Amino acid sequence: MKICFVVSTYPRNEQDPAVPWLREYLRRLKDRGYDVRVFAPAFLGSPHHEIDGIPVHRFRYFAAGKEDLTHDAGAPTKIRRPGYLLLAIFYILCGAFGLARLHRRERFDAIHVHWPFPHGLFGILATRLLPTRLVLSFHGAELLLARKFSFVNPVLRYCLRHADSVTCNSSYTASHIRALGTGTTVDVLPYGSPLPQRTPVHHHRPEKTILFVGRLIERKGVEYLLRAMPQVTQRIDASLVIVGNGPLLPELRDRAAELGIAHCVEFRTDVPEDELMTAYEESDIFVLPAIVDSRGDTEGLGVVLIEALSFHRPVVASAVGGITDVVLHNKTGLLVPEKNPDALADAIVEVLSDPTRAQKLAEQGYAHVSETFDWDRIMDRAELLYPTVTTSRMPETSRHPSRVDNSAGLGVAKDTL
Repeated sequence: MKICFVVSTYPRNEQDPAVPWLREYLRRLKDRGYDVRVFAPAFLGSPHHEIDGIPVHRFRYFAAGKEDLTHDAGAPTKIRRPGYLLLAIFYILCGAFGLARLHRRERFDAIHVHWPFPHGLFGILATRLLPTRLVLSFHGAELLLARKFSFVNPVLRYCLRHADSVTCNSSYTASHIRALGTGTTVDVLPYGSPLPQRTPVHHHRPEKTILFVGRLIERKGVEYLLRAMPQVTQRIDASLVIVGNGPLLPELRDRAAELGIAHCVEFRTDVPEDELMTAYEESDIFVLPAIVDSRGDTEGLGVVLIEALSFHRPVVASAVGGITDVVLHNKTGLLVPEKNPDALADAIVEVLSDPTRAQKLAEQGYAHVSETFDWDRIMDRAELLYPTVTTSRMPETSRHPSRVDNSAGLGVAKDTL
């Protein structure tokens, strides 16, 4: 069975850390015998290529030096700048017709669209020209655009009504799809950790290591973790390791110096996978101080929390977005209010000062992610998205779950919207 994945961003080379969870999903689908292809925008004129033996078709949408709408900061951030809205128009037109041409040549059995605005339009045009199954997966960024630009809402409703299956990454994202009011059935299908499993490492050191992993952007809330550190270091012997890169790196370095904590904060950028796994193993606690940022964006799920728990590490996180699907307060970790350095410091100290409780939270968290975010179970459920009989040979009524009973579903958490 041949499936085309339509995405806004995908690793540009084997070392690119972009969307590791999606890369792992496609790799596992390929291992199950599916013929997997990726349709993604070019970045600064980048050509077609392969990653993990999967062909990546890069569509061109402007002059090479201007093709930077996606990747790095991402389109939802960039379109606030002058000129990027015009670039987005070319992106939509070139992407839609590019996918239609590719589908006509390859004749896919299914087209799986991620981030349905604007990519759902690509899929609808392709399936209108040559009928096949259309799957939409929401991750939250498209819903942020819907809150920012009113014209996005009718486009998303149109896409939902023409999809054969709809999935999202968390119950939080599902609640925002519900607000669109289309009556579509959506399946909550999360992702697991993209890192391989290792035997847990236990250590007992006087100094405790606090770990953060993620892009250094506003919604990650690293500013508030830095502001919590002076309170933490006054009460326990601890240091902070920040793994990641992004536009806020210089500002965060300066902030650590201003707070007088530069000596106990280490920034690590461009960390390869082996070093990342070592960072998890050497940490005593993982913290994700995510916030709802100035644009209304927040964490759709928080895959780094799944990574940390898979390494048997206790976690502290903000109670925002899809994080609450991963961190169950006082069971799989501690949740604190967003943008609250005092509460963040208290929770960190609470866990690090009580090794017995820290271990219990870590083990309960590991059990939770092993069951809920296990890759084998996720892939078993995901395969139900791709029936072996293509939709071109299916009755018309069976191609639109928004119009018929879909109680069989994927066997996962489900919301009828």
